[in-house]
Amino acid sequence: MQKKQKLILGQLLRVNKNNVNKKIHSELSPLGWHLLHCIFIEAIWVRSYFFSDETIVNKFKSLADATKINVNKRHLNLPNIQELQNFAETYFQENIILIKELLSKNIKKKYSIKYIINFLNQHHSQHIEIMKIIINLHNLKFNKNFNEYTQEIVPQKYKFSGIEIPNGIYKVGAKKVGFTYDNENPRHEIFLKNYIISKKLVTISEWFAFVKENGYKRKEFWSAKGWNWCIKNNVNFPLNWVFKNKNSFSLSTPNGYIKPISNMPVSNISKYELEAFAAWNKMRLPHEFEWEVSSKKLKETFKVWEWSANQFFGYKNFKPYPYKEYSYPWFNKKYFTLRGSSTFTLNDIKRVSFRNFYQPNTRYIFSGGRLCF
Repeated sequence: MQKKQKLILGQLLRVNKNNVNKKIHSELSPLGWHLLHCIFIEAIWVRSYFFSDETIVNKFKSLADATKINVNKRHLNLPNIQELQNFAETYFQENIILIKELLSKNIKKKYSIKYIINFLNQHHSQHIEIMKIIINLHNLKFNKNFNEYTQEIVPQKYKFSGIEIPNGIYKVGAKKVGFTYDNENPRHEIFLKNYIISKKLVTISEWFAFVKENGYKRKEFWSAKGWNWCIKNNVNFPLNWVFKNKNSFSLSTPNGYIKPISNMPVSNISKYELEAFAAWNKMRLPHEFEWEVSSKKLKETFKVWEWSANQFFGYKNFKPYPYKEYSYPWFNKKYFTLRGSSTFTLNDIKRVSFRNFYQPNTRYIFSGGRLCF
């Protein structure tokens, strides 16, 4: 867990100190809030849960409790960067000492200290990736030195190479090995009709062909909601593409700009965009169960978060844990599931059963996908 703590603090130092507590996107909290939230969550589960010490929880509740503070207010009244650093260095280290103390004892609780360590590692890993997303948006907004990383890309027609999965009953959901979140459970059987899913992800050069064929301007490929969103927001290409001229562009990443390569998976696209690309190719997006069942046969399963066709939902006999707010509020028919992970995802959450979820217009995440029919 110390590694995650260091990574959280490290993300804070990767943008201009004057921007640490600024909102870079209406749907995202500032970097400083994410650090404070991780301190707060550790305090709940280490100090409050095991030691009944509410000091740190009460200190940061009004700033860092995600269940109480709306995202559009999380930039208000945050400590400055120096205070944030001091809080993190002090409380993270104290928590490690407390955890070591707990590991040496046999304290009987509903959730063991080992379970809580796993939970905190998972929680922090997710917030570290969100912090990287925010850093990428800072790079797009403030870093204009992209010209030396531009590369000319030749558009290529989408080539489908699929794996056929026969009709049958299959098991999906988390196996009883290691830590899992509530929405990954329970493991259960489902029936799938015969389908064929692409072995590979959609690439940059294939997506560029869609751009060149005016895919973003052709209403016939878009859903009604997707088209309205595309026109309203003047969307013409993936969020992380920065053009030098009509054929040459660079890619923004949390680590700065890089040169695109033709066979790289396209990323930073919304579900709406991927649906339009699929319609252009007379195909569709896979259901998350289709992805999971075929995952061992697929290539590039952990390069980008892969959009699924279906909404985020609770499995039959779903039971929330370790707290209700993690998954249950998001089963509201507004969010769609993504599977796999990105190259910026930490290993803790790189598992087949992990379910990410976002609204279909979201493109600031490291999202792409593959097609199906």
